Amino acid sequence: MESHTKVKSWVFTFGVVRMNAGYLSLLLIVVSLILFASGWKEIILRGITHLSLLLFFIAWLLLLGWSFTLDQWRIFGCVPLLLAVSFLVILRTRGMLLRFHLFSVGLLLGSVFFFLKETIHLMPAMIILNPEWTMAIINGLLVSALVRWPAFQVAALSLGLLIGEGMYAYSHREQTDIVIGHAGFQDVWWLTLYAARGSSLVLESAAAGCKKAYYYVWNAIRERKE
Repeated sequence: MESHTKVKSWVFTFGVVRMNAGYLSLLLIVVSLILFASGWKEIILRGITHLSLLLFFIAWLLLLGWSFTLDQWRIFGCVPLLLAVSFLVILRTRGMLLRFHLFSVGLLLGSVFFFLKETIHLMPAMIILNPEWTMAIINGLLVSALVRWPAFQVAALSLGLLIGEGMYAYSHREQTDIVIGHAGFQDVWWLTLYAARGSSLVLESAAAGCKKAYYYVWNAIRERKE
């Protein structure tokens, strides 16, 4: 009976993909580096230069365990890095309307992220694997539907998750310390990025397939008329 209970516990733990906070982000970083070294960069993150990606990964790893205190806020190193990336992309974007669009998408993602963190435990039926995976998938699908280009997606989701995390930490400041950018947040950020790019690639492939099918049917109809 005891061994059966241990097996069930192990299966449940494996099923919800439980691991210590921070391990998942490191795993996804390694996977990303392997994919980019294998020549998948232009498919996954086209439009972003190799130098920019290299600098981002170096900065992330250097700032991984670093944090500082600002008044009552404890802020980890990934926060200024993601803010810098977000505002750099937005400032370099041509067109004021597109800049406002990216900023508004970030605000929307922040509101959704905050709402999910506050209420996801009240909706167990919609949880996929665990709450963190659920929030990452929902926000990833949302950003892929609202923003097309990879650099814009990175900027919007980074800004959105930081806004949502800041709102959540500030609203619970009476119960716990205000911490932004901890290992759990890093896991969610990488999961959201993978969800956004994965769903974008699926949508792009489906759109390309529909376009080819349309031209094939159109050419077949035209040849019959001729």
